[in-house]
Amino acid sequence: MSRLILLFVIIISFSAFSQGEVEDKLRKADLVYNENPAESFSLCESAEREAKELNNTEFDGNIALCKARYYLLISMYDACSRELNKATLFFEKREDKVNLASVYNLKQNMLSKIGEIEEAHQFMLKVVEIDRETNNTDHLIGALNNLSLDYKRMNQADSMKQVLLQVEELEPYFEPTDYLYYNQNWGLYYILIKDYDKAVDFIDKALKVAEEEKMTDSKATNLATMSKVYRLKGNYEQALTFAEDAYAFSQEHNLIYETSEALVEWIAVLEKTGNYKEAFEVQKKWIRIDNQINDLERIQKVKAIEGQLELAQKEKKIVEGEVALKESKLNNQKAQTRNAWLSGVIVLIIVLLGYTAFIYLRTRKLNTTIQQQKTEVETKSLKLEEALNSINDSLEYSKLIQSSMLPANNEFVQTFNGHFILYQPRDIVSGDFYWIHKEGDTTILAVGDCTGHGVPGAMVSMVCHEALNKVVVEHKELEPGKILDGVRDIVTATFKRNSDNISDGMDICLITIKDAELKYAGANNALWIFRENAIDPETENIQFSAFRKCGLIEIKPDKQPIGFYHQTKPFTTISFNLMKNDRLYLFSDGYADQFGGDKGKKLKASNMKELFAKSQVLDIEEQGKHLKDVFKEWKGELEQLDDVCVVGIRI
Repeated sequence: MSRLILLFVIIISFSAFSQGEVEDKLRKADLVYNENPAESFSLCESAEREAKELNNTEFDGNIALCKARYYLLISMYDACSRELNKATLFFEKREDKVNLASVYNLKQNMLSKIGEIEEAHQFMLKVVEIDRETNNTDHLIGALNNLSLDYKRMNQADSMKQVLLQVEELEPYFEPTDYLYYNQNWGLYYILIKDYDKAVDFIDKALKVAEEEKMTDSKATNLATMSKVYRLKGNYEQALTFAEDAYAFSQEHNLIYETSEALVEWIAVLEKTGNYKEAFEVQKKWIRIDNQINDLERIQKVKAIEGQLELAQKEKKIVEGEVALKESKLNNQKAQTRNAWLSGVIVLIIVLLGYTAFIYLRTRKLNTTIQQQKTEVETKSLKLEEALNSINDSLEYSKLIQSSMLPANNEFVQTFNGHFILYQPRDIVSGDFYWIHKEGDTTILAVGDCTGHGVPGAMVSMVCHEALNKVVVEHKELEPGKILDGVRDIVTATFKRNSDNISDGMDICLITIKDAELKYAGANNALWIFRENAIDPETENIQFSAFRKCGLIEIKPDKQPIGFYHQTKPFTTISFNLMKNDRLYLFSDGYADQFGGDKGKKLKASNMKELFAKSQVLDIEEQGKHLKDVFKEWKGELEQLDDVCVVGIRI
């Protein structure tokens, strides 16, 4: 009987000890998060595995919240959202409003980073409401600081100031870290109202707190912000120093989102100082980081494969350290209890031996798991290589599909006295496209430039292409402005079906030609018309002033896209009388925006106009070849920045 009682005591003691370890690891994860987020995440994972072994669900919500915080930091938004949803259900079921406020606070932060400003703002208002209801003053300070950032993103300076004054009233309850966000947000407020001297003072205070409290992500953010302030003040030397420091620090601590912020500011400073070539090189870094943030599906799978082994190795070190610590405690306890009565010694030895055996078995199991994960990594690496080859094959096939949607060359030959098409996607597939259709004696021609390039751009272009077909071919609409209105309705309705409110769309130049009458409508893309009277046939040269006065007729577009826009209005139709041998040019912005030349600068629209004017002496087909050669020479060894589409026709 006494043995059964002793065994029961051992089991109860061990269970309580293990549960305490889960709670202890979560507490440690909170303590080390600001200084070492990766170690914090490792502790979260370790606590999760321990809780599962004990079949203990008591800490599920806290574990999910702990993991979500790290996923947000490294911009793994899918994983972050998944963990936040787990935590929300857990704390709602238990009516735990305090922790629910923490979940909503992180959700607001995530939504802000992916551009869902209004939805993020609603979550922030919920957090403030809960904190006031529960008298959670410590959490309310952080919530109000985040609410002030919402108003900053919405450019509502007065509302931002009112919230920061509410934070100021709570200063007696500040923790050291609260001073960072308080000073940082006042600095952002003064940037918003363009009082840059005060902004410098507050951001400098925030940086000092970040240093003292070892808040790595906050330090990176405020270094980039300080660069922005000095750039706005016109002190480009200081601005460049802070931008470079922000980038180096963010890279060192694997802060992806903060790295992107630093690169954006670095590019802005270089452009202000006229260093366009270096700005282009930095922009290439930013594009890679931006793709990591906004197109993570494939990259996250690779990280998961590599991360499993790395985290398992970290956990092994933690467990080995715990074994060494327990053995040390065992020796000390033996020395201290040498004169204790015999039954106490026996109980203590049994408990400690049982725990040591548990640690030994767990470590052996962990070693086996690590070996299995290593084998999985090697196997999945091979599968990943096969998957990448499959992706490339799929893209090549997608190119064939997209090419089949573009008009055939003979449609242009049969319609115009001459033409050229300069179509050069940046990637395998393109976000640019050209489109032609004849309805009776009316010809409709368009060049579209959809958001993005590569696969995302191509998918948007298919939506816009089909919208044109529906409005013109099915509904027989021939008025350019009304065509663009109809296309916009279809595009916005298509993307509105997605709860994420996709903001993609299209810029476009669209014309109709019937006899000698041209009608035009445009969304951000102009139409250029050149006439023969700009040409000097003796010298085959053109004066810049001459083509500006009479050679080039530029018909300007409505300054709104096809897609979601804050102030939409009906598109304008402009009529124009054509003359024989007029040359018309429809184009996307890829040609003018390309970096190149001796100084690595943009080509720009003004230089593009002069290039088009000077090449009017060529037949239009030869002009197209010439423009392609000039583009290639201008680009040189630099990467092509965007899709290029230029269509020229002669009446």
